[in-house]
Amino acid sequence: MGKPTRIRRNMMLKEMDIRFFQNGKRNIFSVKFVTKTGKLYFFPQAYVRGLPYNVQQARQRGIQPCDCAGRPEGHVFPVGIDLITQFNGMEVIL
Repeated sequence: MGKPTRIRRNMMLKEMDIRFFQNGKRNIFSVKFVTKTGKLYFFPQAYVRGLPYNVQQARQRGIQPCDCAGRPEGHVFPVGIDLITQFNGMEVIL
């Protein structure tokens, strides 16, 4: 049996909400999403950051792109959870 090609959205959100592993390293993942204006973004390395409002209620996550060492690059992107199309190379499904 090969590597899974799909992931359910609730499982993706559970993995995203893990900020740090037990060894103290950040949970870095790849993500592809579409903005409300229709622009497609792909971050090969990113992690979740906080937003200045309740992300659970707004159904959003703050995605921070980073380099290979985990240092932040650019700014935090507020992303609607319904607009995430790919997570760690797997297609996101309902």
